[in-house]
Amino acid sequence: MRILYQVLLACALPLALFGQQQARVTGAKVTEAGIYKAQVVAANTNAAGVKLQGLNEFTLLKSTTNVPARIGIRFGFRYEILGTPTNAPIMLTIVAKHPPLKNPATGKTGTQDADQLHSSIGKTYTSNSLDEESDLVPGQWTFEVWCEGEKLCEQSFLVVRDENKEGSKTSGERGEVIR
Repeated sequence: MRILYQVLLACALPLALFGQQQARVTGAKVTEAGIYKAQVVAANTNAAGVKLQGLNEFTLLKSTTNVPARIGIRFGFRYEILGTPTNAPIMLTIVAKHPPLKNPATGKTGTQDADQLHSSIGKTYTSNSLDEESDLVPGQWTFEVWCEGEKLCEQSFLVVRDENKEGSKTSGERGEVIR
């Protein structure tokens, strides 16, 4: 009986370990990019002065990579993290490269920000919103998605001078994940 118990234990332990399949990320793909509207459900600023927001109702308004430098404009992209199992939790690093911007929290000017983000294998999104006059800097903005030291995907946008030049805020649009 004692030997049977040890054999069962020896067989059950590997099965228990296999039952907890570890997340395996194999890549990512951008599925849409443009100007969005969203509902902000949570907001804070990290120690580096990077705005972080949880969003709901992330809706594409215009498919484009040219973004007017206007307060209230939110631009970003939807992407899919490829791997197994679906919905497995993972940690991503989102890197934003942008023209020189002065961080209002630190007073320092920089061209890159990064933040870690709890995510999962499957469909997701990220975006940025131009909330302050100091955000309205024309030039190329590139967002990269990294996992465990490997770049999975990136999306670039060209922020251009606003042809309207009113600078009026679009209702319901506020800042988010990177910057």
